Amino acid sequence: MRWFFAVSAALAVLLAFTSQSSAVLIDQTKWSQLPNMSPYGYDFSSEVVVPSIVADDFLCSSPLPVVELRWWGSYYQPGVLWPFEHSDNLPDPSVTTGQTPGILQGFVIEFYLDVPAAIDPSMPWSHPGTLLYQEFIPISALTETLYGTVTHIGAVQENVWQYDCQLPTLFLQDPAFEPQDIDGDGNPDGTVYWLAIQAVHDSDDTQWGWHEADSLWHDNAVQYWGLDTPPPYWNLLTDKDMAFEVTCIPEPAVAILASMGLLAIFRRRR
Repeated sequence: MRWFFAVSAALAVLLAFTSQSSAVLIDQTKWSQLPNMSPYGYDFSSEVVVPSIVADDFLCSSPLPVVELRWWGSYYQPGVLWPFEHSDNLPDPSVTTGQTPGILQGFVIEFYLDVPAAIDPSMPWSHPGTLLYQEFIPISALTETLYGTVTHIGAVQENVWQYDCQLPTLFLQDPAFEPQDIDGDGNPDGTVYWLAIQAVHDSDDTQWGWHEADSLWHDNAVQYWGLDTPPPYWNLLTDKDMAFEVTCIPEPAVAILASMGLLAIFRRRR
């Protein structure tokens, strides 16, 4: 009889949530940094051909699982691949056609714990620490749409593309990680994580860069040049943050998933 009452309780929770408006099941944006579409909005190399990785931090004020990501980036053709020089005065190869170069195989998505500023003497700025999550998202599993065109100084244009994907494995944030006091008021604000996004392709004449955000939050983004994962050293991108959004599963959906899990467990036990 115990299983009957447990299943009944799980069903009651499930029905209570599903009877609510469907709006409560819409994924919620946990963090948002929109792209800088001014003449001074640029991109920073984060790809495998010219080996580089860019990462930026965000605040998690609740431990809800991350289910989707959105970010912005551009393609460009530097004069020489190494050392990398930003294409401030070079055209974006996708501008003339409004189409992407079609070089992407996908993206590597990573989440890291935070190393606060002044903790690591070798890198006194804050930067990614322990690698918590890594997934490869193939191009077939995401959408790439034209977001807009930036006109830089000198009338040089650069297309900015928007990328949307669902994570194949949810990033389950650990509530046990100690919250940080970000605003200095003596109260914990949440847990700081770092997101790294790296494009995977095999083109020798086209690079991909992560577009910068229109505002700064907390500490600046960082960039690594090399092949090591996780990177041993992160360079500070002074006064730069990256454009991305982090989406989580809302609490009602989490409750529904939990109820469905209970149903499955008790069904097996029966």
